[in-house]
Amino acid sequence: PAPAPPKPVNAAVVCSNYQTAMGGAAFPRDAYRDGLTEGSALIEFTLEANGEVKNVHAVSASDPAFARSSIAIVSQFKCAGQGREVQVQVPFAYRTE
Repeated sequence: PAPAPPKPVNAAVVCSNYQTAMGGAAFPRDAYRDGLTEGSALIEFTLEANGEVKNVHAVSASDPAFARSSIAIVSQFKCAGQGREVQVQVPFAYRTE
């Protein structure tokens, strides 16, 4: 049997500005305008061996507005390379105050 693919790594562990970037996860204005009060997204990206963030995309999102907002935040991540290419998943949950 083929070896199982490696488990995704945690962005909070490998990305030095994770807390700062995630602090900018405000409720998307366009979602608010559409009358939404909560939502979620699961974003995945490839972390290259040298720490470069590539192929950022939404695995799932309750609305496209949450996907766009979450992708913009993840695209700001500054991450440490792991010596090999790894997949990273970042869950987002949004709620109006």
